[in-house]
Amino acid sequence: MKAQMLKIVFILIILTNLHGQNHWETAIFAEDDWRYIVPSFAVETGWNTIEFDVSNWDEGPGGFGYGDGDDGTIIDPAISVYFRRNFSVSDLTKLSSAVLSADYDDGFVAYLNGHEIGRSYNLSEPGTFVPYDETTTYDHEASLYNGGLPESFILDSLELDSFLANGENVFAIQIHNVGINSSDMSGNFYLSFGITDDSEFYETPPWWFQEPIILDEFNLPIILIDTYGVEIPNEPRIAASMGIINNESGLNYIDDPFNDFDGPITIERRGNSSQWQGKTPYRFETVDDEGENSNVELLGMPAENDWVLYAPWQDKTMIRNVLTYQLSNEMGRYASRSRHVELYLNDEYRGIYVLMEKIKRDGNRVDISKLNPDEITGDDVTGGYILKFDWFYTGDNIGGFESEFDGMIYNYHYPKPSDIVPEQEAYIEEYINGFETIMMGTDYTNDSTGYPSIMNVESFVDFILLQELAKNVDAYRLSTYIYKDKESIDNRLTAGPVWDFNHGFGNCDYGETWEVDNWLLEYNPEGGDQVAFWWELLWEDLAFQHKAAVRYTELRQTIFSEEHIYSIIDSIADYLGPAVDRNFARWPLLGNYIWPNYYVFDTYEEEIDYLKSWTAQRLAWMDSDILLSLDPSTIAAGFTLNGPFPNPFNPSTVISYELPYDLNIEINIFNLLGRKVRSLLNETRPAGQGSTIWDGKTENGHLASGGVYFISIQLRGPSNESNIFYQETKKVLLFMSFIMYGHDMCVDIL
Repeated sequence: MKAQMLKIVFILIILTNLHGQNHWETAIFAEDDWRYIVPSFAVETGWNTIEFDVSNWDEGPGGFGYGDGDDGTIIDPAISVYFRRNFSVSDLTKLSSAVLSADYDDGFVAYLNGHEIGRSYNLSEPGTFVPYDETTTYDHEASLYNGGLPESFILDSLELDSFLANGENVFAIQIHNVGINSSDMSGNFYLSFGITDDSEFYETPPWWFQEPIILDEFNLPIILIDTYGVEIPNEPRIAASMGIINNESGLNYIDDPFNDFDGPITIERRGNSSQWQGKTPYRFETVDDEGENSNVELLGMPAENDWVLYAPWQDKTMIRNVLTYQLSNEMGRYASRSRHVELYLNDEYRGIYVLMEKIKRDGNRVDISKLNPDEITGDDVTGGYILKFDWFYTGDNIGGFESEFDGMIYNYHYPKPSDIVPEQEAYIEEYINGFETIMMGTDYTNDSTGYPSIMNVESFVDFILLQELAKNVDAYRLSTYIYKDKESIDNRLTAGPVWDFNHGFGNCDYGETWEVDNWLLEYNPEGGDQVAFWWELLWEDLAFQHKAAVRYTELRQTIFSEEHIYSIIDSIADYLGPAVDRNFARWPLLGNYIWPNYYVFDTYEEEIDYLKSWTAQRLAWMDSDILLSLDPSTIAAGFTLNGPFPNPFNPSTVISYELPYDLNIEINIFNLLGRKVRSLLNETRPAGQGSTIWDGKTENGHLASGGVYFISIQLRGPSNESNIFYQETKKVLLFMSFIMYGHDMCVDIL
């Protein structure tokens, strides 16, 4: 069943000059009559060319499909349907450009005279053959039937000259379904042309048709990469050139001179499943004219040669990674520096990317000792090392060793698998085995002989708090790094840097990570990616939980405050500005499910609001639960009770206090017999100073007798759980005249 939602209006983007254009006309409409076939075997080669004989194909009005009520010709459920329509061109010189308007469910490839002119992002790579029985990698909803607009693909005059001819031409489409059991299928396609003068060749475009926008001004830095016509492979890297435009004015134009970088690079795809998304992520190295690595500064980031172009796809805010990395850096833990940019690849606009530092041993990145191949003994061999948990034998993960206790694979990140020598492999494997042996011991929490003796505990606290804040589905099992330096510098195992949070902050529909409650470290379902056993043991240690609670309480007042996190989100969204519209015109993701989205929103503003609201709810849950890890002495250290004042008093006294964070505070008055006289307060109060007044009256409004009374204070979590974390009682002397003097204190910690 299709989700009912309002679709966005897609802005069309074209990079060629359209100023000589007079008007637009549509040559082919979806509702026209087409020749079509629902294939049960491979369609003959050349079916999309003008010479192909389709006399034995069926004929009917478009669109073609079932299940939506928007189909001119209803077909039985199928994996694919092929259809084509001829049209004439009387004067090719007067066609300046074309727009392919595609409304489909679930995927398609479109052709002009056999040349591919458009393809959905859920089929195989552009230019590759798509067999009749290939299904799409995810479903895609049609828009027109639901009040939205189709996607648009632009052809410039050079492409038209290459693909079309005066006389008869053919426009051909193959539609593909997500599966034979899909509830619906759609294919509605239009072909429109820009006419250079007042000539009339075709018909008036549909009411929803929008002319392409000439894109010439950018508010983000522009990166232009030219691969000299070569497709970028998964590996190895290929030669290319790159230029960066970043004007001080904040306005950048495509024909401006390169002023941040201009030189050769080598480039390849990066990522695992992400490298096959429509918007492909890349890794590149800056090199000199001889192809050797050349360290350079890019957009103000420290000089290096290894860089990542992250392609926001599932995260439609395009903020989650950048936000988390900034929080980490503010906490004093290195994470990749990043800059939002707009990318052109081989003159094609590719939308918003994030230029990021690759995780690497470097004085400005992971600052540990360099380990050369000849350093194989003594202190030399002890560091530095960077290890990674991730899918084995994918990407850079082509070497490592297996845990002797749970079979987890520790992948080599630094030194690279190709560079590490046997003596170094033996050392780091023995070191990790020693660490895991400690964690498997009955006394693994011992300060002198347990994990605190071999682990940078504070780094693991910060790492876990960031992962848990985002409730990052990949935490601890994928994209997870640990490292150590030389023994003479720091022989402890250190957590980090953090990496890859695009599925965090409620942006995931599996692993219960869309929910704002519960800890990831307490969730490890059967069949999921394994987590090294010692993460959970670490979390089970009450002393570690206490450290995490103390650190969280500190961060909550500053870096983890809603105000601060919101300010980062708002600042990035404001900076992206009009680039957001260009990005989603190029990649029409808004309003569509992209794996593994939990919620699907129609607008960018709704995506931002959800990121904020989910984060606020997650913090509220962490607030309530993290207090369980704080022992009473910690709360007592941050809690102050002042009162009563005045003392003696008549007719009332003020009882004031100061809370270390939001807590439920209950204040009651008891007499010497232990009977409650008056309940003064029982509610959640914010962190900081507060007070309440006792007017000397009992619960029923009568004046209390003179004598000695007790003021009892109980503290609970913000959600007023039954657990009492802290209790304090003050004894005061009260006379009939309400003159009070002196007080003693007795503290009872529960």
